[in-house]
Amino acid sequence: MIAQTQLKKPSNWQDFEKLCKLLWGEIWICEDSIKRHGRQGQNQHGVDVFSYVEKYKGYCGIQCKGKDDYVNAQLTEAEIDAEIEKALGFEPELKLLVFATTANKDAKIERYIRKKDIENRVKGLFAVDIASWEDIVDQLERYRTTYNWYVNNCQFKDTTDVRVTFDGEEEITIHPEYIRTTIHYEYKDLTLLEPTWRSQLKDLVSQNFDASIMSWSRPSPIDKRWCELNIRIENIGKTVIKTPKLVVFFKPDEIVEIDDDFYYCNAWGINEAAKAQINAGRDAKREVFQTYSNQLEYRPKNSVFVQEDYREFHMSIIPADGIKTLSLIWKFLCEDYQKMGYLIINVEPKIEEQVKTIEVYDKSELKPDEVYIEAKIVEK
Repeated sequence: MIAQTQLKKPSNWQDFEKLCKLLWGEIWICEDSIKRHGRQGQNQHGVDVFSYVEKYKGYCGIQCKGKDDYVNAQLTEAEIDAEIEKALGFEPELKLLVFATTANKDAKIERYIRKKDIENRVKGLFAVDIASWEDIVDQLERYRTTYNWYVNNCQFKDTTDVRVTFDGEEEITIHPEYIRTTIHYEYKDLTLLEPTWRSQLKDLVSQNFDASIMSWSRPSPIDKRWCELNIRIENIGKTVIKTPKLVVFFKPDEIVEIDDDFYYCNAWGINEAAKAQINAGRDAKREVFQTYSNQLEYRPKNSVFVQEDYREFHMSIIPADGIKTLSLIWKFLCEDYQKMGYLIINVEPKIEEQVKTIEVYDKSELKPDEVYIEAKIVEK
């Protein structure tokens, strides 16, 4: 027998929902009548699995909440409130609603469930309970039919699997570039400057005039904090993967900006019809889409890849100033499979030193050196 602590959590929501159906079918002694509720995309009124249960003299429902360990996801009070509200619309009315979750036990959430249970009972509504992953494993130890099914069919079933890396590496180091500027104040005796004052003023006016003439062709600034990431998805399973999608995201406080490295042609000197044709071609080939300020999706055009095949794409980020390590969190989705994981990004800034001297002609204006760090911006 596999030790209790060795039972892996289901790798996808389909297996978890089926596990709940079989397990509570045994617990409630309703193996022949317990069913999944509707199909994906339909209004399920907070119920994924249901059955009439003799012990409760009515219908009981299960809300399956798959959570993952990569971001320490837990069931929240807001989710509980929302699902209870939905379950009020289930017909006929429920006698019991169980929140089954792959999240680990959480005393705070269990206390909240007990509170909601009492509130519902006082109102004459259905009872509310929760089964965290440890509770489910305890039940699997008791109900051998479901235990054997899970171990033999899901526990070691990795027929579909992917590996997501930075070109084969799960941890990389990036080097955003900054400039550290030291402002140095230096006193100059004004009397020594009088002979050349007029010529310097003339040069200054000339420089400003030249700048105004050439401003129309000023180069574009490039922020050197941008760091490119090369993402690879490998099919390491035993099945052909169809219509995949990879969602990658960062914690909002760990990055300044994210970019899908896609841009439209807007070059000067090209007529609008030519631009439209060029941009239509780029749109047709586009595979990476920014969906939120901290998230993007990769949808490969070649959407079928066989065993040992792989796909690659590029993206760029600006890490938050001062951060030393951040996580790229990913979620892979295809027809009958999903998987989550994360990659580590270490941040080692490259800092260029420069000194700016400010001449003052009054000793009272002298100040200690000032130091500040800012993004390195170059012109292209």
